[in-house]
Amino acid sequence: MLTTGGGLWEWRIKSRWRVPIAFRKGRPGPRLAKGDWSKVLANQCNGDGAAGGDDPGLALLRAILEDAKRGRLQLPSLPDVALRVRAAVRDTGRSVADVTRIVQVDPALATRLVQVVNSPIYRGSRRIDDCHTAITRLGLVATRNLVMSFTLRNLFQPRQQRLVERLQASWRHSCRVAAISSVLARLTPGIDPDRALLAGLVHDIGELPILRYLEAHEAAADMPLEDILRRLRGPLGSFVLQTWRFDSDMVAVPKRAEDWRRAAEGPVDYADIVQVAHVHSLFGSHQAASLPPLPELPAFRKLPISRLGPDVSLELLEQSQREINEVIGILQG
Repeated sequence: MLTTGGGLWEWRIKSRWRVPIAFRKGRPGPRLAKGDWSKVLANQCNGDGAAGGDDPGLALLRAILEDAKRGRLQLPSLPDVALRVRAAVRDTGRSVADVTRIVQVDPALATRLVQVVNSPIYRGSRRIDDCHTAITRLGLVATRNLVMSFTLRNLFQPRQQRLVERLQASWRHSCRVAAISSVLARLTPGIDPDRALLAGLVHDIGELPILRYLEAHEAAADMPLEDILRRLRGPLGSFVLQTWRFDSDMVAVPKRAEDWRRAAEGPVDYADIVQVAHVHSLFGSHQAASLPPLPELPAFRKLPISRLGPDVSLELLEQSQREINEVIGILQG
């Protein structure tokens, strides 16, 4: 029996894997809605609920979804400083000074806010050297989004050596998608660049509970990791953001980030921005071959830059490469 982070973890044996059961103050953890997990499972079982023969990857998939359904899956928690800043920003009685005091408890976080306010994204007529002035220039809402973005990095720290490379790769990819999303947002009326940055960082957040699950289950070490991540990161990511009480437009991002055939009706949203940024981020990589061409992507056709053609959009991003690299550097610390 192990006590950690205020939660009591009880372990039991299920099939071939040890399965963690979380309790918060005597209550089970959040559950994946029945309709959600059933739909995901049906999709991965070729739509007919069959077990798919002796496919070990599918067996693990079912085990993870069953734990999510019953509230047993260990989910990442937002860092305390991010929760405190979010609560302070929601409280109309709190001021910039109040938020500054919360942020300054974490000197590294305060330093990053000063760095970002002096970056090409926000740079004004004079350099800023203190946290209070940085938050004043950013505004409380932007500060909240940036604090969440900066503190997410702490969730990608591996506990076992065998997953170090995969967790680091996931964080690097998320940072690149976030930086490109921020640039695309500045070219798209009605889209807030700071929210776009955060949306890019959380689009693959569903990988975390899967990787943590595999860390806890030695017997699952030989499972087809990339296939399982591809199948589950979308719905689990939206589930994580629901438990974090993110707004609905942000909750939709993980499950829509790789839905290439998503209809193009309605105004541009953060899922559109992240999807286009995701495709851009993989240009020139071996993974690009599996992605749809940019002009055929409904999300891209919704963006104003699509009217200039895919070549021009690439050129615009090339011109913004310094800004993208600076944002990536700040996010990665």
